[in-house]
Amino acid sequence: MIYTYFFNAGVNSFLLKFMPLEIITANTSHIPLIRNLTMQVWPQTYIPIVGEAQVDYMLDRFYTPDALLSQMTKLQHSFIIGYSDGVPVAFASYSEIEPAVYKLHKLYIVIAMQGKGIGRAMADHIVASVKKLGGSSLRLNVNIHNHPAMAFYNKYGFRHLLDEDIDIGSGYYMNDHVLQMDV
Repeated sequence: MIYTYFFNAGVNSFLLKFMPLEIITANTSHIPLIRNLTMQVWPQTYIPIVGEAQVDYMLDRFYTPDALLSQMTKLQHSFIIGYSDGVPVAFASYSEIEPAVYKLHKLYIVIAMQGKGIGRAMADHIVASVKKLGGSSLRLNVNIHNHPAMAFYNKYGFRHLLDEDIDIGSGYYMNDHVLQMDV
């Protein structure tokens, strides 16, 4: 199914151009595309925060074809991809983690398209989906040093729930804020 949203493509400060964002439900055939989008976002976003070695480790652990396949099939994560003017610019995944509580596992927008409303459109789509599924809240983890993402989530309506340090192996940790919002 394809859903269409509109976002601010920004032409200049005096004239705004609103572009459609088509959101599709992804399946296993989209794994190479998801990996490609990941590589357009992860290094630029996370190397300054956690360093290249940890980014490489996390990409090898969470974004290999087998890892993504497992997330889609065994873990039942729902993946979506956002297209602007026919070009893939974003992806996200979410799943139910306990009755009526859903987790936003991933929400990534290619760097050049950030700040244009695509993240809001993707989040709006996920919130609507979670509501349809009977969910009452949406939770996520965000790195404590990822200030742009924190600002986005706070503005969207997420509130701090707790902090956690997650041991992901090989001496690496994810130092995260856990945020949650009612839907």
